[in-house]
Amino acid sequence: MHKRLLPVVAAATVYMLSASVAMAEFKSEPKITREFDIAHTLATVPAGRARHAGTAAVKADRTEPEKKQESDSNSDAKQAGNEAPFVHNHYVLTGMLPMNGFHKGDPTVVIVDKGSHSSFALQLQGERIVRTLTISNAIGTTEKPTPPGRYTVVKKEMYPKWLPPKSIDPKQKVVPPYNQTHKNPLGVAAIYLNKFEIDLHGTNTPGQIRKSASHGCIRHSNSDMLKLYGMVADGDVVYIVNKFRGKVLSRADFPKRSNPSSMRSESVPDSQPPRRHKGMSLVWYTVDT
Repeated sequence: MHKRLLPVVAAATVYMLSASVAMAEFKSEPKITREFDIAHTLATVPAGRARHAGTAAVKADRTEPEKKQESDSNSDAKQAGNEAPFVHNHYVLTGMLPMNGFHKGDPTVVIVDKGSHSSFALQLQGERIVRTLTISNAIGTTEKPTPPGRYTVVKKEMYPKWLPPKSIDPKQKVVPPYNQTHKNPLGVAAIYLNKFEIDLHGTNTPGQIRKSASHGCIRHSNSDMLKLYGMVADGDVVYIVNKFRGKVLSRADFPKRSNPSSMRSESVPDSQPPRRHKGMSLVWYTVDT
């Protein structure tokens, strides 16, 4: 029996000696291998930081050619229109956009969703598109619908005057701003768009919000209008859509803001009369500058 165990004992002894020699050589090695270094880093940092620490360890040990190759790849991705969050310079809206605070310097796009009677302010913040505001609106009736399409902001005005059409006032007497009389249906502010005489503004009939009750304009409660007014600048894109989900945005819809001061409110000199927008029963006006 003992003679049969001798080969097993001898093999175990050789294995233990080999393991001891390997461990001694490993301890004497001054440089830890990259794989062990990363594994040790991941094992010693908190779980929430492990992935980022491992990535940083790999990036820190890259060669200059590897760094140049990654830079070239990022440049190619940008030229191909695949810079996050866009794919081929396009971004498809889903029903799940994260909310975040408004960043004054970041580009903004307004989405007027006719289907849900809601208006959204979206911003491109870094590599993601977020919602910064969601408010209720009122849109045009079936007889005078709000036309969908892509618009741009051309002017903003606090407390605009209103020139009623002849169908409402044959004498077309100018109605003073809302802060002077609540007979002004434009409310506290107006954001003028570039075509079809369709604007975003406040209201003097808040009970009609979330209804198809206007003559083509997009009404908001006065408190909501002031929030939106502060987020929008001249040149910003406004989309009026039948449905929010599935709308495709372009990278060009988010240009960098070159003049933050354009977000300030604009007033109309009393010496210049309001200009009527044609074809609307409830109309609002701008002044040539």
